[in-house]
Amino acid sequence: MATIKAPSMADRIYIGAAGNLSVAESKVVLAGAAVNDVVEMVEMPIGLKVVGLRIVTDGLGNNVTVDIKAGNTVLKAGVDVATANATIIPIVPAYLDEKVPLTATIKGAPATGELAIMPEYTVIGY
Repeated sequence: MATIKAPSMADRIYIGAAGNLSVAESKVVLAGAAVNDVVEMVEMPIGLKVVGLRIVTDGLGNNVTVDIKAGNTVLKAGVDVATANATIIPIVPAYLDEKVPLTATIKGAPATGELAIMPEYTVIGY
């Protein structure tokens, strides 16, 4: 299992007025990422409540899924990214009580292609 850092890991997350829905952008191009590789997409600061995920891919290969987590909290497991698609997934709100990476763990088969994960969140504060 390897850890792959997306270029977006260096991006800052907008922290504006409390309660406003915001979206962070993260994107990575994978080339043969192995099953169980962890892709760090973007660093999420303390005090956010993640409420949804927007996922866009050009298709990462047959049988490829991802488990998306914020730190150790599973936001959504088994997201199908095998074929080209764009989807919005509402999730049970998850409050971040520490700074954590948003990660995608490759499952099912090796992954090649572009993956964008855009978490939807509100700023609660800490």
